[in-house]
Amino acid sequence: MPVLPAVLNSHDRAKQDPGAWRESEAWIRMLQMLRRGSFPHTIALSASDERQPVIAQALSKALLCANGTGEDNCPACEAWSGANHPDLIVAGEPSKPPSIDECRRIISDAAFRPVVSDRRVVLVFSAEKMLPPAANSLLKLAEEPPEDVYVVLMLEDEKLLLPTLRSRSWMVSLPSTRAVEGLPPPRTEKEWADWVEQYAAAEIDDLAGLLAPWISYEIDRGAYERAALLERLRMVVQSKRLSRTMALDLVVMVLKEGFIFDHSFGDIW
Repeated sequence: MPVLPAVLNSHDRAKQDPGAWRESEAWIRMLQMLRRGSFPHTIALSASDERQPVIAQALSKALLCANGTGEDNCPACEAWSGANHPDLIVAGEPSKPPSIDECRRIISDAAFRPVVSDRRVVLVFSAEKMLPPAANSLLKLAEEPPEDVYVVLMLEDEKLLLPTLRSRSWMVSLPSTRAVEGLPPPRTEKEWADWVEQYAAAEIDDLAGLLAPWISYEIDRGAYERAALLERLRMVVQSKRLSRTMALDLVVMVLKEGFIFDHSFGDIW
């Protein structure tokens, strides 16, 4: 049975992963939804290629765990053997998308009942890099997975994901885990004016991406509440339910003017 990439064979490496994604609003929200029983059956999770194996294992452990933690003594947690689990179905690797034959295999495997967990997890790496025949073969699985199956599409660039797959998935983007220097947001009136002028014509995806180094900056200085606020703001912008102008205005209102937006925009992300 295919297993997660060999990088995960070291349990210590997974434990020592320093990724800011563990403290991000997106990650915490996913775990909360799982424990409430409202986790979507298909998600597209974007993260940098080098961290995808660690993130994928952490999410798979939580999804398969009876208590949604991935870190207890339930039968599902005890069934892990290194990076392998009897209820985990894997295709592809970071930077190496699955072939159509692999996609057909996981579709077939997903039809079987779980072995030790209450559910199974189908994990597809490099989902945005699949050739059209392979991607198209997963459409039905993504739209109507078996009741006890979660489908996780791991990718690095969500803009490249096949639109029909994207429309069937809950899109989640974790903060970048690359060695990128965090940058502070504008502070003075002039800095804000220059920032607005520079990005007035930016696309929504670009605006969402501009928030990532600000999030890293706040995490690096220990300002976790501020980082969580930025992550919520990024998710609202990335939802694309606001126009470009509205998204730009919202960023300025929240970060410059201190506008509290959670109650106003809570239903769109």
